[in-house]
Amino acid sequence: MPTPAVPQNLALSAPAAKVRIDLLGWAALALTLCIWAAFFISLRAGARAALPPAELALLRFGPAGLLFLPLLWRRRARFARLSPKLGLLIIAGAGLPYFLIAGWGMRHAPVADGATLIPGTLPLFTALLAAALHGRAALTRWPALLCIAAGIATMLALKAGHAAHPGLAEGYALFLLGSLMWSAYTLALREAKLAPIEAAALISCASLLLLLPVLGWQASQGGLSLLELPREQLWLQVLIQSVGVGLISTLSYSVAVARLGAQRSAMAGALTPVLATLLALPLFGERPDLATIAGMLLIAAGVLWGQRSAPPQGQIGTRRPA
Repeated sequence: MPTPAVPQNLALSAPAAKVRIDLLGWAALALTLCIWAAFFISLRAGARAALPPAELALLRFGPAGLLFLPLLWRRRARFARLSPKLGLLIIAGAGLPYFLIAGWGMRHAPVADGATLIPGTLPLFTALLAAALHGRAALTRWPALLCIAAGIATMLALKAGHAAHPGLAEGYALFLLGSLMWSAYTLALREAKLAPIEAAALISCASLLLLLPVLGWQASQGGLSLLELPREQLWLQVLIQSVGVGLISTLSYSVAVARLGAQRSAMAGALTPVLATLLALPLFGERPDLATIAGMLLIAAGVLWGQRSAPPQGQIGTRRPA
């Protein structure tokens, strides 16, 4: 038999493997951020067209749910072993409940605010939840987290109670709730150790199942507004929600969490508002005000600060073996 590879070869190959893993994780995260930015644009476009969030959710979960249904059935034994608590957190945090919360919030606020508060608060909630579950190691980047908190507080203090923005406080509350839900999903996904395609199948199929009675009731009350959208806008929504968010981003974010860790993925996700704001300016003519810009800059500073002092992947978002 051939002699096994000597430790020296292993020492040379290990760094190369780590580089490949890191590159794959960062590439998956970059793709996810672009789709997330388009996701907020899509929600705002639906709100401006008076499209109910439940109908927009049909584009998000319908094609993906039907596509992943055979996989869900083939791996039903794997899902049966999943903790019910983790399964509920994954479905609620990235599935239909989260989508409806974000969609309702976008009816009360511009793209820049929603895209800043949901991903911007994500690192804070993820760190706090991880600290509560796994110990204080999750708070090692507390200066960066405080910087992000200051950016969020700036927006809340200067805008949420302003008379010129009716309903904005309600929108902000929904955005913060959505961020908390996504943080719980991020940590649950890490602990559940589902393959990316398994997570996508669980989220899409379960959300479609929850959505069907909602749409049935809505159709009985006066039909579906989705069918009245202009063809160009409908195809744009299909491209973003069905293909981008429904299929690609669920897989790419799962890969990023698996390769880079839950809290690092959540931290980098706070860069989404910059991309979304740049897209909203030419599409909707939405110019961010000074409060939003100040909050966004503080959040971006916290993101960069946190990335410079990121702890090893295994420290946060996972439990030590028993």
